Amino acid sequence: MKKWMKMSGSILYVIVFTMMIACIIVVLSSRTTGGDPQIFGYQFKQVLSGSMEPEFSTGSLIVVKELTSPEVLKKGDIITFQTKQDQSFVTHRIVGVKGQGADKSFETKGDHNMYQDGTLVKADQVVAQYTGVNIPYAGKLLSYAGTSAGTALLLIIPGVMLLVYSTLHFMGAAKYRRHSADLQMSEEQA
Repeated sequence: MKKWMKMSGSILYVIVFTMMIACIIVVLSSRTTGGDPQIFGYQFKQVLSGSMEPEFSTGSLIVVKELTSPEVLKKGDIITFQTKQDQSFVTHRIVGVKGQGADKSFETKGDHNMYQDGTLVKADQVVAQYTGVNIPYAGKLLSYAGTSAGTALLLIIPGVMLLVYSTLHFMGAAKYRRHSADLQMSEEQA
């Protein structure tokens, strides 16, 4: 029973520690870039509309990879591009390809939308390609992490949990040492 408790505690420690490191990375990355977190060329984007359902839903978090060579894109790929009108970022599926090389452009459409997007997306507007990784509801957490309260909460709670675990672990080790010392003294007296 004690062995199981010790193993459970170790597993819990690793999980909480990993979550804390992930939270720190997400929060710091979000704060330093002033936008979506980015790690090793991968960006985490929050889905703000239902235009791509059922591929991914509003509030999900998707992972996109920075794109350096739009020439490799083809019909069916899902891309993130920056619109010319308001400089916002949109993630839609390529439904058609026009031209080649520097003149290449893409017809795009949200899977849930009835019609294609109104304007062609030029190759230089494409910033990333969807990797297929979709984490439902995590986009809401990312949005919350960008707030002051979210930053504090996502860093403080795991930190307190680690502090409590470490304190309990330290107390257990101290109790074990006292018990070992008591046993050794009683053996010496006998």
